[in-house]
Amino acid sequence: MSDGKTKVIEAALHVISELGINGATVRGIAEEAGISTGAIYHYYHSKEDILYDIFDQGLTASNRIAEISLKGEKSRQEITDDIYASMVERFGKSAENRLQFYLAHEAMLGNTELQNKFIEKYNDWISRVEDILLSAYQAQPHRLNRALAAWLIAAVDGIVMQLILNVGAAEGDDILAVFDLLLEEGIPHFLKIMQDRC
Repeated sequence: MSDGKTKVIEAALHVISELGINGATVRGIAEEAGISTGAIYHYYHSKEDILYDIFDQGLTASNRIAEISLKGEKSRQEITDDIYASMVERFGKSAENRLQFYLAHEAMLGNTELQNKFIEKYNDWISRVEDILLSAYQAQPHRLNRALAAWLIAAVDGIVMQLILNVGAAEGDDILAVFDLLLEEGIPHFLKIMQDRC
């Protein structure tokens, strides 16, 4: 990322922390960065583009873990430990998580540029989870692997939304305990069932 983009991102994070997502404007971000509004448009087309970059940079664990998994240099236990740690980190990324749902809402309201970015992002996330299933869990190639990966991503999104909304349906430690069980026992067992029955 260029120094100019980095400066804009840092300024946007500061403005968002002070004024919230809705209060952040391109003008305010430019002022915070010490550059003109026109200079921001050299890097970004809109406020949503800036916000998407922040969100995108903050949620890259699946790509990193998939790359490690595909290299075959770590055991399944090491990979699942890494997934667990990244999920603990993800659940704590309040700003990025809020941005994800704010931007998703904008995409649902008709921002086709954002919608296309989300389509690409979700396809990438799902592909990376599918890679992890095939490499770390040694899943057999199966027509339902991608659907399972999509379900796993959806489950994470659902928990993140509950955390953002402070639903409090379960204690954080209990949510993580269930996640750990899914990583260690649930996913391998489900992959076997899927292989045997479908």
